[in-house]
Amino acid sequence: MKKVLNPDRQAGSERNQEPRLVGDILAEMLQSNSPLASGYRQHQQVYPNTEPGVDLKLLTRQPGRIPLGSYLDGAITRDADDHFLFIENATYKKRNDVQQRNPHVYEGVYININRKPDGTIYPTFCRPQFNERLTFAEFCRRAADELTQVASGFAYGL
Repeated sequence: MKKVLNPDRQAGSERNQEPRLVGDILAEMLQSNSPLASGYRQHQQVYPNTEPGVDLKLLTRQPGRIPLGSYLDGAITRDADDHFLFIENATYKKRNDVQQRNPHVYEGVYININRKPDGTIYPTFCRPQFNERLTFAEFCRRAADELTQVASGFAYGL
């Protein structure tokens, strides 16, 4: 099959008996008012980030099919017009079983109180976004006020 590059002699026209390209036929069909074309246009408006009819190749650590309901951590790249490639990350992380090393006992606006594994508590400061209203001196004052409120709360068995 040879594509005609002469614009006055389009493939499939009455003057030219060469076969038409599938892409040209589909483009013409999707611009028409047929129910299929209007459904496709409506689908593209509702789901703008979908790619219908693509080839997706999965490169995973484990061979075989993916179990239903499981998630893979990785990246999708677009190789060609209708071909995508998903590459799973090589690191093995189970986020459901991860325990926080020093969990927060108190989460405030300016400070957090954490607990070490031996049971001792210690404060940490939150990173503020300094601007005209919140200067470094104002942040220190507000953090000191929050520290005194937390200290009085721990004195009463918070």
